[in-house]
Amino acid sequence: MKKFLSALLLLAVIGCNRQKEVVITVYFPEQPEVNMLVYSVPISGTTYLGFNDTLKQSVEGKFELKMKIKQPSFITIWDEGFANRVKLLVEPGNNYQISMLSQKNIEITGANEKGQMLYTTLPDPSFIELELRTIGINVFNFSDTISLTYINQKISELKQSDLSKFKELFDNNEITKSFFDLVQKDRDCYYASLEARFSLLKLNRLIRNELEVDDDLLENLKKIYTQYPPNDENLLFSSFWREYTALYESQYKQFIENDFELDKYLNAKALEFFWATHIHFTCFQGSFDKELISLFEQFENDYPQSEYSRFLKPYIDKIVDYHRIIEQPFDTAILFLENYENINTFEEAIEHFRGKKIYVDVWAQWCGPCIREFAHNDALKKILSENDVQLFYISIDRDNYEQEWKNAIKYYNLTGTHIRANEVLYNNLMKLYSPEYPLIAIPWYLLIDEDGNIMERRAKSPSQLVSGEKLLEND
Repeated sequence: MKKFLSALLLLAVIGCNRQKEVVITVYFPEQPEVNMLVYSVPISGTTYLGFNDTLKQSVEGKFELKMKIKQPSFITIWDEGFANRVKLLVEPGNNYQISMLSQKNIEITGANEKGQMLYTTLPDPSFIELELRTIGINVFNFSDTISLTYINQKISELKQSDLSKFKELFDNNEITKSFFDLVQKDRDCYYASLEARFSLLKLNRLIRNELEVDDDLLENLKKIYTQYPPNDENLLFSSFWREYTALYESQYKQFIENDFELDKYLNAKALEFFWATHIHFTCFQGSFDKELISLFEQFENDYPQSEYSRFLKPYIDKIVDYHRIIEQPFDTAILFLENYENINTFEEAIEHFRGKKIYVDVWAQWCGPCIREFAHNDALKKILSENDVQLFYISIDRDNYEQEWKNAIKYYNLTGTHIRANEVLYNNLMKLYSPEYPLIAIPWYLLIDEDGNIMERRAKSPSQLVSGEKLLEND
């Protein structure tokens, strides 16, 4: 009898750990132009938007995603432009149907559908810092009058309000226990992230201004990370875990214990996920730091069977390629204006092109949108050549990024003429961009005629020109 019961128990455990298929069907009844979706891939229950795959529309005009999972997981689905996005909490063996009329008009049917619809009403910021504004904090104008007591109380009220709605659904048997438990842990991680971010922002501001560090803020951080340790595997499944743990790794441990050894505080699963997201996030920000190659090699050595590696390797291959390219000499079609360091006005900068039309690209090597536009450079050069227009690049990179600027020119093969703006020219460009406000939003494109007059102060971007828009408004 004991052997029989043991066998049943073993079968039950095996059954619980067995992967079961999830089917998600997505419709865009009023948006036929959507023909591809991106979805986050849940790896062992973890969720991170950078680890994703794509889904193409079927001949029936729908998107059908089938995958096998072992435990409840979050999956985020979005279109290429990120205009339509939805996050689901899926459970093994269940089916879900999503109708997306617009970002604010989403219908979800299937398992736990009332809970799914309620979850879509919760805040889902890309960065926790942005969400602090909703509770009275503008991180760009951080006020000392906002007390820790106020934040603690406000966060407690918001969290209780969120969970009480899901508790009601659970009590009425309208969502499963596993669904409710994961939502609860997700809210724990989300609100712990908000509270930790507030305390760290406040501490950093005190230190920058050489003021006395507030012991209450330090104690509050200890309390948060003691109550909700990043090592808690249930928190690991929240989409907010990466940012929460990054704050823990980059700031909290330094403030509290001056301790940088993260592997002492995270278990193997959490540590693998953390380093995978750290490598990806750093690469995604456009870093070509050679140390990332070594970091990835160490990651592969530590986790040779990691499912995350396939999402990291394309970025690492790109970095390897980058360092190979920047060691080569400049293409002869890449030119630098002589004594560009002494050019102080936009008029001086374009004087070199007198008698020719110019397409000016104001950019910087750290600017992601600028870099993305370079993908259209071959087509752009053809369009400009057909219109007898010269290509002129003005970088607003600072002096200490001179080498990075030149490396980017090599890597992206930016044939054309280049200068890097000194501080005087940068200020001149700011006034040209906006006489009322001191700013430059890049990438910024201008079209100049043969006499040095501005024809288009906000000229079309390369991607717009490639898509068929005209170089000149009156063309």
